[in-house]
Amino acid sequence: MTTTPAAPAAPLTSAEVAAWYEASDELCKLISGDSFHYGLWSPGGLDEPLPARQLATRAQNRMTDFFCDLLAVEPDGHLLDVGCGHGSPALHAAREHGIRVTGCSISHAQITEAARRAAAAGMSDRVGFGFGDAMDLPYRTGEFDAVWALDSFPHLNDPVKGLRELARVARPGAPLLVTFYTQRVPATDAELAMCREAFAFCPLPTNDHVHDQIRAAGLIAEQVHDLGEHIAPTCVSYGRIYEDNRSLIADRFGAEYADAMDTALADTLAFLTDKTGYLACLLRDPARS
Repeated sequence: MTTTPAAPAAPLTSAEVAAWYEASDELCKLISGDSFHYGLWSPGGLDEPLPARQLATRAQNRMTDFFCDLLAVEPDGHLLDVGCGHGSPALHAAREHGIRVTGCSISHAQITEAARRAAAAGMSDRVGFGFGDAMDLPYRTGEFDAVWALDSFPHLNDPVKGLRELARVARPGAPLLVTFYTQRVPATDAELAMCREAFAFCPLPTNDHVHDQIRAAGLIAEQVHDLGEHIAPTCVSYGRIYEDNRSLIADRFGAEYADAMDTALADTLAFLTDKTGYLACLLRDPARS
């Protein structure tokens, strides 16, 4: 007797992704750097005698600087940060590169924390945050001098629609920067299900599929940076941050939860390190150049 394999789960809706972030907000703060993004690591960057969170944050800021240089936004130019998280990249970009930033997220918890950080840094006049879905952005056509979406596209069930929305709200000729997690090695259904549960990811594309999505959105890729080898230490640092905070996690969420997290986090971080890639794509809309 044979059994019929279970059908893959439908891609997550925006509401489901938002609910995941609301539920996991406090945990995410305890197992990452100042943001949830990958960092750009220098050789030996994990070997410095500093706390893992500090090393991760330094690498994340280095990645933000790299992205700002790619976009080349003029001082006082206006950047839209789609999927802004707790606001760290937006604040770093404004502070270090002199640009204005509007950040949006589908998580009210993230928006609240990002606004708090902006106020604490005395930067609320240059950086603001509000609710926004990447596939239905609440902004005027041509409103921004540049747009980026850092590590938010794995959550989108319609990446082509998201790319078109980013292009719509950018002024004619403005650069767009989007990062994509990809299947560098084919993932099993079980691994994709694990990513759905652990990170609220929709099925990850291959590198070729990313280029198909860009073309389907009517955009051109001016630069594509494969950063896989430069971001891998991030997962190691997150494992160390988790160990540094495990007792706090057990106190806050319960010993049983922490015991389960020991295995779940190790498995997901291993998958991200061993089987996924990371592309940073500088895009433009030729129809509006």
